[in-house]
Amino acid sequence: MDSAIRLRRLASAVVAAAALWFAGGCYTFAAVQGDPTVGTDVRATVTDEEALKLSSQTGQLSRTLDGRLVGVTDDSVFVSVVTFRAVSEVSGSRQFRQSLVIPRSGLEALETRELSVMRSTLVGALAATGVALVINQVVAGGSRDDIDGPDLPTGALVPIIRIPISR
Repeated sequence: MDSAIRLRRLASAVVAAAALWFAGGCYTFAAVQGDPTVGTDVRATVTDEEALKLSSQTGQLSRTLDGRLVGVTDDSVFVSVVTFRAVSEVSGSRQFRQSLVIPRSGLEALETRELSVMRSTLVGALAATGVALVINQVVAGGSRDDIDGPDLPTGALVPIIRIPISR
């Protein structure tokens, strides 16, 4: 195989891996040390009693609330969460965001959302390998020697795009 083709394939694989790494970010939640900064994405785990109180505002009974931290005081945290209302035939489902006041006495855990570099790299590498294998099979592996029939031009027909291999 020509070194220019190898270099081009390597460059394509690197570009695909980089694009997938940025697009396929995997996030985890890590425990907060102290008070997080306002504007970070958080997951609040509340007590059973607090979940019952908040269910009238959120419309669902859940001990975990994912949202954005909008304020912190000594005795409470303010989290902006997305709540869903009933589906309307005219407008579809409506999405509302409201700020909830969670007292520290009703808060069991507060975690911030962080990008997991290890998981994102693994997902990106697996996806890039899959894309490279498909491209290699479609473009380079398509041999018509074992098919009886008319001599068709060499090339791979990819949806919407035709990639000529030789002329």
